[in-house]
Amino acid sequence: MVIGTNSRSTLFDVFHTGVRAVIKDLGVPEEVRFTTAHCTLLARANDMSKKVDQIRIEFHLKDSADPTQMKLAVEATKIPHHMAISDGQCLLTLPAFEWRQMPQLLPIDGIVEKFSVRSCRSCSWQVSVEKFRTFGVNINVLIEEMQARKASDIHLRAGSPPYMRVDGDLFPLDMPVLSAEDMREIIFHLGGDEELNRLMSDREISFQYHLAGVCYLRCSGYIKMGAMALAIRYIPEEPVPFEKLDLPETVRSVADAHRGLFLVCGITGSGKSTTLAAMLDYINSTRHAHIISIEDPIEFVYRDKKSVISQRQVGRDTYSFANALRGALREDPDVILVGEMRDMDTIRAAISAAETGHLVFSTLHTMTAVDTVNRIISYFPQAERDLIRQELAYTLRGVACQRLLKRKGGGRVPCVEVLLGGKPIVRDAILEGDIGRLYSIIDRDQAISACSDEEAFTRVTSGIKSSEGRKLLG
Repeated sequence: MVIGTNSRSTLFDVFHTGVRAVIKDLGVPEEVRFTTAHCTLLARANDMSKKVDQIRIEFHLKDSADPTQMKLAVEATKIPHHMAISDGQCLLTLPAFEWRQMPQLLPIDGIVEKFSVRSCRSCSWQVSVEKFRTFGVNINVLIEEMQARKASDIHLRAGSPPYMRVDGDLFPLDMPVLSAEDMREIIFHLGGDEELNRLMSDREISFQYHLAGVCYLRCSGYIKMGAMALAIRYIPEEPVPFEKLDLPETVRSVADAHRGLFLVCGITGSGKSTTLAAMLDYINSTRHAHIISIEDPIEFVYRDKKSVISQRQVGRDTYSFANALRGALREDPDVILVGEMRDMDTIRAAISAAETGHLVFSTLHTMTAVDTVNRIISYFPQAERDLIRQELAYTLRGVACQRLLKRKGGGRVPCVEVLLGGKPIVRDAILEGDIGRLYSIIDRDQAISACSDEEAFTRVTSGIKSSEGRKLLG
C-alpha cells in the first residue's frame, strides 16, 4: 500500500491515515512499517484499532544538525522518549498512546522536520504490515451459527467482521475484524494449499467444502484490495423436498416428463438451485433413470435412490458446459442438468439434447418467462435465429421464473411465474417471434370468472394494494 501526502501532512497524519486504510482493507495490524527515502516509522500494538503501544521514528540528519540542540528540543516537549544518534541517523522511540492523544505528539513532527536531511512532507510512503492481529477463527463454528440462524450466506473479508445473510438481508456479526492472515487460514482450512494457491494465481475461485452431518458449502474466493475474501453459500446435505418449498404443482409435474427443456430463472439468490435440486431428487426417488448433472461448482450432492446420478464439475471433471453436454449424449442419460446456460455453444447443445429425447434442466438470470425466451434467441447471430426459434418452440417444456419474498414471522416463500411449453399458442408465439403476446392470452373477464376471490383479484389488477391482494399474488 502506498500513501501520498501533501505539504500540510505531518508524520502523524501519515501514520493515522495509513493505519486506518490497513484496518479497513486488510485487518488490524500488530506491527506496521511506513517507509520513505529518508525516514521510517515502525509501530507495534496489541490492538492498533484502539491504541499504539510503541512507535519508532528513524530518519537521516542534515549535515548541519547539532545533536545537542536536537536533544534539548525533544526534552522541551515533555514527551517521554528514548533517543539515539549515530552515524548521521536518529532513532526516536515514543511511548504508548491512544488515538485521541495523538495531537499531543505533534511537537515531535516539527523537530523531525527541522533536523531531517529532507522534508517529510509531500512524500510517498510505502506501508507494509509486518504482523497481523489474528483471532484463530473456527469456520466450523461459523457454519453452525449459520445453521442456527437459518442464514443462506456468510461473507468473510479482511478488514471487516463476518457478515451473514438471513431472509435476504445482510448484517454483521458481533465478532472481531478479520485480518489478511485470518483469511489465509480460513481458505486453507476449507480448500487446502491447492485452493489457496489457485486463488493467488487466478484471483477468483469456486470450490465445495463438506461439513459432515451439517451441510455442504459453495465457497467463492476472490481478491479485494490485495487481500483474500470469501463468499460462502449454505447448502443442505439433502435437497429440500417439494412439499416444503411451496412451489406450484405444475413445476413438479414437469419432473414427470421424459423429454424437453425446462428452465428455472431469476436473480442470484432467488432459489433456482434449490428448485432444481428438488426436481432432480423427485426424479431420483420415483424413476429408474440415469441423471447427469454438469455444474460449476457442484452444489447439492445426491445419493443414488431409484436413479443413478453422475455429477460432474466444470474445471475438475470436464473443461466446459458445452463439452460435457456433447459428451453426455453418448453416456446413456435420461435426464441432464446444466448448472447455467452461459453461452451460445451451451444453449445449442442443451436444445439439441432436448430434441433427441432427453429431459434437460438449466437456469438463466432473467426476470420473466418472456425475457427468458428472448434472451436465449438473442445469443445467436441473426442468420440462425429462425432455426433456433423453431427448435425452441418444439422442445421447450416450460419456464419458471421465481423470486423469494419475506414471510411474516421469518423465512421466505417463492413467488413463481410459470410458462408451460407444448401448447399450440405458446409454440406459435415463439415460432412467429411474438412471445410478448402471451401476456394478453387470457381476457380479464375470463380470469375473474375463474378466480376464487374475485374482489381481491380485481383490487390487484386495478393497482389497489391489500392484504388479500398480496396473498393472492403469493
